[in-house]
Amino acid sequence: MNWQNGSPLKLAGLLATLCLLQNASMAQDGNGMKMSSVDELGDERYQIGKIIVDRNKAEFSVPGAILHLKEALEYLAVSTGGMKDYESLLTLTTSPRDFNLACILIGLDDSKSTKPRYQFDEREPDGQSVVITLTWEANGESRTVSGANAMVAGDETFDDHSWIYIGSSTSENGQQFMAEMGGTLIGFVHDPYSIIDHKTGGGIGAYGLLTGDESVLPPEGTAITLTIALAR
Repeated sequence: MNWQNGSPLKLAGLLATLCLLQNASMAQDGNGMKMSSVDELGDERYQIGKIIVDRNKAEFSVPGAILHLKEALEYLAVSTGGMKDYESLLTLTTSPRDFNLACILIGLDDSKSTKPRYQFDEREPDGQSVVITLTWEANGESRTVSGANAMVAGDETFDDHSWIYIGSSTSENGQQFMAEMGGTLIGFVHDPYSIIDHKTGGGIGAYGLLTGDESVLPPEGTAITLTIALAR
């Protein structure tokens, strides 16, 4: 089964696939990469590994942690142990394949995207818009901030919320899902390997400008939940 891109997986096929995977503990693609089972929770809710998908709300949530606050950033989030984790604000407890499947389940389709041609491509990509929020607990209260407002550009709050789904890409022979290479889930430097990108590319041409907003976010290592919602 090809989980890499959204366009081949339409609703009817998706529902049939969910039925096949309900009772499986793990699924494997043709490369032997382990993929989490898709477990039905009822009322159009599903669990994929640590991800909880709500198709009625067209959103999913995944746990993770604050990774870097002061370092120069090129990614909002990478998967656990991702090669690009040294320049990511967050690490999420998921794999790129599971994350992309969750995107597909809420209605995202990479056939509607124009991907960057290469990293730092100055041409704007295109795709379906998504809303990103971060939530964590502090002093017994729930705190929430948007994905963009979790960062600062120099001394200014980064207030550009133009996140879009591009679905990453596959290798020329179609055998490798490229987001797996560096664990690139959500970026803002027009990386074609990212699953979600930033339309205007906040980090392009200004390396080191974007960092985590220490005045808003909790300390590094703090557990967070990231939510992706299809923009209405």
